[in-house]
Amino acid sequence: MKRASLFIFYGLLAYMPLHILLSTWLGTSLGVLDFAKVFKDVILFIGFGLALAASFKKPWFKSILKDRLLWLISAYAALTLLLVLFKPTDQDAEILGVVYNLRFLLFFIYAMLLARLFEPSQLLRNSLKVVMSVGLLVLIFGVLQYTVLPDSIMERVGYSRENGALPAFFIDNKPDLERVMSTIRDPNSFGAFIIIILSISLTYLLATKNPDIKKVTAGFVGLSTLTLWYTFSRSAWIGALLSVAAVFALRLKTDRNFKLPKKYLMVAGVLIVLSLLFIIPLRNTYFVQNVIFHADQSTVLEDPNELRQRFLQESVAAAVDNPLGYGPGTAGLASIRNNVQGTTLNENYYLQILHEVGLAGLLLFLSILIIVAIRLYSQVSKPFAVALLAALIGIAFTNLLVHIWANEAVSYTWWGLAGLVVFTSKKKATKK
Repeated sequence: MKRASLFIFYGLLAYMPLHILLSTWLGTSLGVLDFAKVFKDVILFIGFGLALAASFKKPWFKSILKDRLLWLISAYAALTLLLVLFKPTDQDAEILGVVYNLRFLLFFIYAMLLARLFEPSQLLRNSLKVVMSVGLLVLIFGVLQYTVLPDSIMERVGYSRENGALPAFFIDNKPDLERVMSTIRDPNSFGAFIIIILSISLTYLLATKNPDIKKVTAGFVGLSTLTLWYTFSRSAWIGALLSVAAVFALRLKTDRNFKLPKKYLMVAGVLIVLSLLFIIPLRNTYFVQNVIFHADQSTVLEDPNELRQRFLQESVAAAVDNPLGYGPGTAGLASIRNNVQGTTLNENYYLQILHEVGLAGLLLFLSILIIVAIRLYSQVSKPFAVALLAALIGIAFTNLLVHIWANEAVSYTWWGLAGLVVFTSKKKATKK
């Protein structure tokens, strides 16, 4: 039972970045697309149930129930389910809303249990190997998607708007400005996933003295940076810069002997100068106006910056009218399936939560994020904690512009790894 739950956890970590590709391909080929889409969530409940059953009689189980983080997660989940009863809406959208909002927190608790059931250092090493190995495949496919493969390649494995997976993305729907999403659902989510890989590889590049590991991690940093550019996701670009800055800042804090290598400063300086030399004189060109600003005059779509401002105003007005929330499935990606109240895409995960579960729900969710961040910060002497905290800073920003936590690849990967780190110190304290 215990071993089965562990293998399911590893399997979910490996599968989630490949989920859209595999579920669409196998689902359309075998005629079981709906089942293929939800299969991962069913497996999550099975794995969590096995881990819970294995933990139930352990002497440390009662201490878990007293953890304030678990209480906050339980309160957030209870509020979400309570609003299902008092704020009913389209049933399909409602179910999706509940699943999207709570599944990564369940995976987080699942990881918490495993961190007590198994030796934590080995668990962390194996999980890191799984994530980075699959991440390498995803990054390589992203490069191939932009440089070699035709735009229609994903249509051959079942991608289509009707199947819920767009086969290609372009800046403002312009065919000459392709964006890559690799095996992730969309370019913005792919960019957020890259932030996790980049944060981990950069942290270990700075932390290790092993020349072989330095070469591998440097390769990951370079490949991550390249694919991040190909996403043309401005939210991911800014999030990645914040994560990189956080990695260096945390490294300087934890290691007084650490000095930023001059070659890194030189490379950063050259890149900044080249960027300014490129953007300023060419700011009015077709490429810069579309790629950097998304505001070319030939664009017939609404300016994304103005669009987000309008969404912000509408979301705040809706929250003022109903501070208790409209119920799960009334905003975000789940609302696309809502035939009762229609689609509400806030382009901001926090505004989505505010719309669905109200001010109380938003405060609970933010409290969960803050406590997790504090616990990671308390362990910044460990490279793994540094990497995850830096990634959280970047991803937390991207959620201001996109519904990132709703993406399974990003949310399962980060929250699964965070659950292993956050609760490792708790296990040691219990032993002492």
